[in-house]
Amino acid sequence: MQLSWSQHLETARLIENCSTEDRGTALALMGIALLVLSEDLARASEQQQPVALL
Repeated sequence: MQLSWSQHLETARLIENCSTEDRGTALALMGIALLVLSEDLARASEQQQPVALL
């Protein structure tokens, strides 16, 4: 899944504004969003830098 930076920010803001009753679910969703962001950043980094094979 590749989201744009603005889509990642929009997701974080949406989760941040949840009610107190839904805070546990929001934290779980934020964890998933961070995982997706880290995967997207790793993929973008791999595309910019060629891997040297030894």
